Amino acid sequence: MSQASTRVNAPMLSQHHVALHLAHRWFAFLEAPEGDLDTHLQMFHPQVLLSGSRGIHLFAHDHESLKAWFAAVPDEMSSHHIVHSTYLTANDDSGEGLLNMVVAYQARDDSGVHGSIISYQTRIEFTADGARFITLDKTPILPNTKIEYETSWSTNRVLALVHATLSGITESGGKLQAALGDDVHQVFVHATAPEASSVYEALVTCSSGNPTATQVVLLKLMDDGKATMPTIEQIEVLTLK
Repeated sequence: MSQASTRVNAPMLSQHHVALHLAHRWFAFLEAPEGDLDTHLQMFHPQVLLSGSRGIHLFAHDHESLKAWFAAVPDEMSSHHIVHSTYLTANDDSGEGLLNMVVAYQARDDSGVHGSIISYQTRIEFTADGARFITLDKTPILPNTKIEYETSWSTNRVLALVHATLSGITESGGKLQAALGDDVHQVFVHATAPEASSVYEALVTCSSGNPTATQVVLLKLMDDGKATMPTIEQIEVLTLK
């Protein structure tokens, strides 16, 4: 399960939703082979800087070098669970956003499961044509010693859709926004479908409104992997007892 969190009872900013939409798309792309690279590159500034270890290692400085980095990413199955995130608007009058995350990373190959806890620091530009990453730094801070592999592809795909809906990037027919309510504080998604599944379900819960109430929605989705987000086939609002 992944969480996008902010201060308790403080509605998430629209730009925070946009930033998390980008983050979940970024991770899902790394976890399955079906994504369209040219479409994916639109999430990054033409002179994007991708670095590691707090800027010590430079992996990419433009789209061409970012393509080379993607090509060099190992084919082993991997997962990325955002376990904590914070969002701030930059205080330099640029209007850009700063999304920092702690991510539990795992990879699985013939030798077993290995992973790390990674600190991500990103800067995001917002323009009339959409939002995109300007800089990203990924710095491992701890080993991830969990033995069992926990898939995250479907969770990240659904969270990309949910945050796009809550930010207004896509309306999903308006039904999902209405089901989740206004002034969303927190969002959780539980989905366990294997990587590149074409049909799956996801349980979405969120805290919204004032006073705060919990909303629970079951989604049935179709996904070809090449589109930026899955397609909702059915929405069922569940009632808590």
